[in-house]
Amino acid sequence: MSGGVALIRPARPEESGIIVSLVRRLAAFERAAAPPALTEAVVRRDCFGPNPRFQVLLAETAGRVCGGVVLLDGYSSWAGAPTLTVHDLYVEEGGRGQGAGRALLAAAAAQAQARGCVRLDVNVLDWNHAARAFYERAGFTPLSGWLPYRLQGEALARLAEEG
Repeated sequence: MSGGVALIRPARPEESGIIVSLVRRLAAFERAAAPPALTEAVVRRDCFGPNPRFQVLLAETAGRVCGGVVLLDGYSSWAGAPTLTVHDLYVEEGGRGQGAGRALLAAAAAQAQARGCVRLDVNVLDWNHAARAFYERAGFTPLSGWLPYRLQGEALARLAEEG
């Protein structure tokens, strides 16, 4: 990534393919067992449709996208206020360590403040020490005593049948 400071801006519908590519490259970096099911059609529907489920900010240098962040709205019943989650943050390998990731994170924090959010959350793979250090340098603190759990696929369907 040469070309100076990254410009951070909202993604546009015609960039749905770029968003899919960034998420797939992140999945490969994270050694995901299977590629993401995300498609351009899903991005157009769920990011740019009438009821958006997520937002994407892109980092651009020299007129080229070099990274992005996927943001999810949330809510804290304990705080009685909205929250924002950094769901995916990816900067291409050649651009790491040059400020694009920090600029994306700062833009996410600005979005959180503008929306009245009480916090910005992120999940980090335990083996990704570089990402952990990146978030800690930005002021994030690891949550002790909490373990993430997930219900999906057949287990989700079985439990739903009880409802």
